[in-house]
Amino acid sequence: MRVGFIGILLWLALPLWAEEASKPVESQGDYSMAHYDPNDSTVVEVEEEEQKEMSAKDYLLWPFSHIIQPALDLLVYPFSAPVKYAAENRILEKSADLAAFGPKRNIYIYPTMNLKPGTRTQIGIAYRHRNMLFQKDYFVANATLFVNSDMKFSTRYTKRNLLGSDFVIGGRLDLTLDRDATVALPRSLTLFDTDETFIYTDSSYSAQLRLGHPLPFVPNMDFQIEGEIDRCLFDLPDVQDTVLTDHPKFNPNTHGLYQNYYQFPLKFTLTYDNIDAPFVPTRGSRISATWRYVNVTEYAGANVTSKSNSLDHDYQAFDFVAQHYFYLGKDDSKYGLTAKEAREFRKFYTDFSWDETLRLWRPENIKNTLLNRRVLAIQFRMRQMWEMEEGGAPFSAFSTAGGTYPLRGYTRRYADFAMKGISLEYRWPIDRLVDGVLFDEYVSYGRNWYSLDGDKLLNSWGFGIRVRKPDMYLFRIQIGFHGFNGFALICTVAPEFQ
Repeated sequence: MRVGFIGILLWLALPLWAEEASKPVESQGDYSMAHYDPNDSTVVEVEEEEQKEMSAKDYLLWPFSHIIQPALDLLVYPFSAPVKYAAENRILEKSADLAAFGPKRNIYIYPTMNLKPGTRTQIGIAYRHRNMLFQKDYFVANATLFVNSDMKFSTRYTKRNLLGSDFVIGGRLDLTLDRDATVALPRSLTLFDTDETFIYTDSSYSAQLRLGHPLPFVPNMDFQIEGEIDRCLFDLPDVQDTVLTDHPKFNPNTHGLYQNYYQFPLKFTLTYDNIDAPFVPTRGSRISATWRYVNVTEYAGANVTSKSNSLDHDYQAFDFVAQHYFYLGKDDSKYGLTAKEAREFRKFYTDFSWDETLRLWRPENIKNTLLNRRVLAIQFRMRQMWEMEEGGAPFSAFSTAGGTYPLRGYTRRYADFAMKGISLEYRWPIDRLVDGVLFDEYVSYGRNWYSLDGDKLLNSWGFGIRVRKPDMYLFRIQIGFHGFNGFALICTVAPEFQ
């Protein structure tokens, strides 16, 4: 399945090639999902005429129109009943209205959740307040409770147009109380031949302050400087206080695991952003490059040995993220659905018919259905970490691949000095607030970002739905697979690309 999305892209190109190689049929209509009529007799007449002669184009496109796209419709079909119920009862709209408070409806209070294996499953509550103290400020607070009673707290504040200028100032506070936190370490640092996940307790807290400003004479680009203080409090896990039974332990003499220390990151970020909507992007790019230097104090705590502080713990890292959104359709067409179109889309998925699907995805209509009002989203991420003295950086400095990289088919994480990954998503509207998503993503990790080890190449693919408003992300439910070896169910309020 590592070439799954590449194969789909090849099939995407076939309709365009076939359209150029064949003459247009005047009797063709627009039979997209938003404009189909099961009782239209002219459609049947056209089909009967064209079934008499099978062209080379029909043979080329038959697998796509009769297998691939109907399979995509079937993948979304399990979500159709909940979507229909939510639409008929306006649950999403009512939920958004119930979560909004204040005379200007600028306060949102709503529950959050994330389903993960073991004790990682969590519930929580979020508080968002726009224009809380001043115009163009934004306050967010989150409290999270895990199933084993562990907790996390986070709050952040952002103010734009500081004192009437173009400066943006922001701050963030975080507190973690986690008795069975997990970390992945590079194989080269452990005594294991395979990637292992280590358990530790985490009682850390941190404070962050950032200042940003648009670049003069460069549209859609800004820079940001950020300072942070992290108090890292780590210790050995309590085996009796967790449902996990296997606790591989890492040598605590180096890399700060099971030890305490301060670290002081200093970051510089350059960002370009011209996407058309923050949570329903259809066009544009978002690109950011970040360099950071992290000063790390000496390790302390009950598990410190004479070798723990024999090396310099400082490190630096470079992060690069590039996202681009291609809109597939007419330039003047809109991605979102009207109320009438939403009802027709809903009818297609809830009153599912294989015959209707085959008719809808006939070869000459693929351009109208597959390449109209669709979005192709691509993200590339890369990170490289350098130790100031070899073997001295703390374990938190290593790059990590997992569900949030994203690598949605994996429930565990992988780590190394460098990491790079690419994610591709094909999105199409199902309802006014709901998108269907098909994704494929690859991640490789190693000592350097330019190295490639076949044993360290990971692939994840899957499908699902995302529920959002133009200015607010609600949640997503997706199923990710890594080959045919396993799968992960994602139900979270966190966006795919972070």
